[in-house]
Amino acid sequence: MQRSFWLKFSVFNFLIVALLGVTMRYKILYSMPFLDQKHLQEAHSHFAFYGWITNVIYVLILNYMHKINAQIALKKYEKLIVVNLIASFTMLGAFLYGGYFWASIAGSTVALLCSFVFFFFFVRDAKKIQDFSKFWFLAGLFFAVISSVGVFNLGYMMMSKTATQDLYLASEYYYLHFQYNGFFIFSCIGFLLFSMKQAGSGISEKQNKLIFWLLFVGCVIGYGLSVLWMKMPVSIFAVIVVATIMQTIGAVLLFVFIKKNWTNLVLKWSPMHRFVLLYAGFAFAVKIALQLGSTIPALNQFAFGFRNVVIAYLHLVLLMCIATFLVNQILATHYFTITNKLLMGFKLLLLGIFLNELILGLMGVFSIKYISIPFANEMLLGVSLLMFASIFWIFLHLKSFKKS
Repeated sequence: MQRSFWLKFSVFNFLIVALLGVTMRYKILYSMPFLDQKHLQEAHSHFAFYGWITNVIYVLILNYMHKINAQIALKKYEKLIVVNLIASFTMLGAFLYGGYFWASIAGSTVALLCSFVFFFFFVRDAKKIQDFSKFWFLAGLFFAVISSVGVFNLGYMMMSKTATQDLYLASEYYYLHFQYNGFFIFSCIGFLLFSMKQAGSGISEKQNKLIFWLLFVGCVIGYGLSVLWMKMPVSIFAVIVVATIMQTIGAVLLFVFIKKNWTNLVLKWSPMHRFVLLYAGFAFAVKIALQLGSTIPALNQFAFGFRNVVIAYLHLVLLMCIATFLVNQILATHYFTITNKLLMGFKLLLLGIFLNELILGLMGVFSIKYISIPFANEMLLGVSLLMFASIFWIFLHLKSFKKS
């Protein structure tokens, strides 16, 4: 399997996600009656998760395994990647056509089953890996598996017409929490620690275990942050607060570890690579701070009471933190020639993502007083076009220079 091809294919999928984003922004302002906005949103989110993020994580995990132990057989994983992509494109077409119905649910089910099998294979092969990053990948894949409960419940409620507002939101947030804060974040931390080890800044077993368990336990119990709007006993709320503090401590310890090794990373990593780490790290720090702040009832009501705030938070994590980090990881594989044109496209993407987050954030803040920002939707359409164009530019200039 030529991993450079599948990584570039992932960027192509990112381009599709961006195109769907542009279409949704266009539809807010102008008529496009042949496309349903809710179906567009469902296609956008599902394809972003499975066609783009999940796919690139799978390929990068294969790259990791090959580097750690070339004796591990990867053919079975490669077949899963192909099946996941087929399921992703099935979901893309099905959701655009009719939203939730048998075809879109079938595609979602196949993609979820792929994550089950991938996790099972990795658990077996992890025994052959002597590296601390494997624990982060095991945890990430575990979270991907348990997040499926939310999807299956959503699918059942939509098909059986039994959905209630509270159950629908609880299931949706359950899925999103264990994908965003579990699968995606833990996988990215695994890639980060491995890349630091390759640069001569490996983490100790003791440090790794401490940070890992603080973040792991915090993530499991942290789902409670997503449903604080539901009535719950004070004792349960207290446990959620403690878990949130644990997660915050784990994140701080991770930042301290990176800062301690920064001088070495300056020598080993390119300026662009370091900048993206700071960029994604800033988004991660804001995410952790917002989580901690959401334990305050007044702030939590604000966060869940305004749609713009929720959208800003989701884009902060998925785009500014995870997507930029993963694109950076693709470029750091040394499968592609890093040219000035390629870097220019990446810089424009970072600018577009920042502007998108800035506008969404301001819309969220001003929505407290029910004040609308003039031409906000027009600006968001322009920014989405900038992001689409920059990803297209990256895709065009992503040239492989050696076999992978």
